[in-house]
Amino acid sequence: MNDNIKKAIVVIGGGVLLFWLVKDFGIMGKEKKKTKKEDEPNIDPKELKNKRKANAFVAVKAYIDAINNRENEKALDELNREFAKELKVRVYRRSKDGVIVATDLQGNVILENK
Repeated sequence: MNDNIKKAIVVIGGGVLLFWLVKDFGIMGKEKKKTKKEDEPNIDPKELKNKRKANAFVAVKAYIDAINNRENEKALDELNREFAKELKVRVYRRSKDGVIVATDLQGNVILENK
């Protein structure tokens, strides 16, 4: 190898190393967000015999999976519309305490994910 090729390899390698360091430590741009994963809903299997609670459980589980997969608000709203049509349930995060709640279409709480 001649001298120019060695210099080019060193420069490119240094650039890749510098980019990797800057990207990982958040020196340039945004730092990586540490997002808290939502816990799966816990429910007594006896309660799943109730069709309303079973539908709410399915909806909350799907909503939590969507949140953990970092879906945007538009996708969560679309998912909620599907819940309303198919299961007659609406799921949302309560603003005062951050708990994920499943309600029927009239607003009565069916299931809370504590």
